[in-house]
Amino acid sequence: MTTFLSGRAAVRSAARFFAVALLAISTQAFPKAFPDKDRPVRIVVPFGVGSGSDTVMRAYARAVNEQTGINVIVENKAGAEGSIGTEFVKNAAPDGYTVLFGNLSTHILNVYMLPKLSYDPVADFIPVTGISNVALVLNAGPSTKIRTIGELIEAARAEPGKLTFASGTTSTRLSVEMFQQMAHIKMLSVPYKTQSQAAVGLAGGEVDFLVTDVSTALPYFKNGRLRPLGTTGRTRLAALPDVPTISEQGVENYEFSAWHALFVPTGTPPDVVGELARIFRDAARSQYVADALKANSCEGLDMDTEQLKARIRADLDGWGTRLRAMK
Repeated sequence: MTTFLSGRAAVRSAARFFAVALLAISTQAFPKAFPDKDRPVRIVVPFGVGSGSDTVMRAYARAVNEQTGINVIVENKAGAEGSIGTEFVKNAAPDGYTVLFGNLSTHILNVYMLPKLSYDPVADFIPVTGISNVALVLNAGPSTKIRTIGELIEAARAEPGKLTFASGTTSTRLSVEMFQQMAHIKMLSVPYKTQSQAAVGLAGGEVDFLVTDVSTALPYFKNGRLRPLGTTGRTRLAALPDVPTISEQGVENYEFSAWHALFVPTGTPPDVVGELARIFRDAARSQYVADALKANSCEGLDMDTEQLKARIRADLDGWGTRLRAMK
């Protein structure tokens, strides 16, 4: 004997069925708005732990977490002059949850200084917001007693190619290449996987010199293993007010600084890019970020997507011309 639902029961059952079906469809068709606080945002730093880039980005992550409740994870993927981590983000889902901390090396210099680059810095990425601009410091290690830029130049001219310099990025290597060209000297380049490893090598006497950010070198200044010889910017660094610039020490018009910015893979929706920019620009006003920038002698870089696109185009042209002239 077949039992039939009453009219009202049948209606209620059908209503429940359609409600469940509609919820399932809507969940699939209409995902949660960005950012979904149940999902972490991963910031990939394509350089080593402890670098200035790393410490500044961790300050941003802390600020974003406290201001918005979003869990921001900083992940270091170092190697190949920053190209390993950069390629990783290029291949990530374009949904705003994987972001690249890129810079002058990853998006400009690698194009000209690495023979086979696995990404296109313009076609494969969308700039989100600027983070910082920083000058660097040229350091000597325990393998030499040189204490000034003048002494370094004199020693390098006396024995061309004998002195060595370390680097962990194309930016830091180029800063020395420029210095050599302008000072009319020649040293031997010794590349390392990361700036932190290069600093360890310098402190251990494996090489003679290294250009790096202040935060990487500072612990070695304190224990006496490294000595700052000169800084690369137009003016002295706030963290090292007694260390003259390289330009002050006779290499006139020498200047080198590097910018940093956030990027997402091409294909990321414009509203997601805009929301990420808003979140990180708000974080830039936090005390955590201000303290990190100051500790690393960085300046904040307040640039939006279109301004960064223009900066990248100009830098690609400008550095390309300059590097071709250096060959």
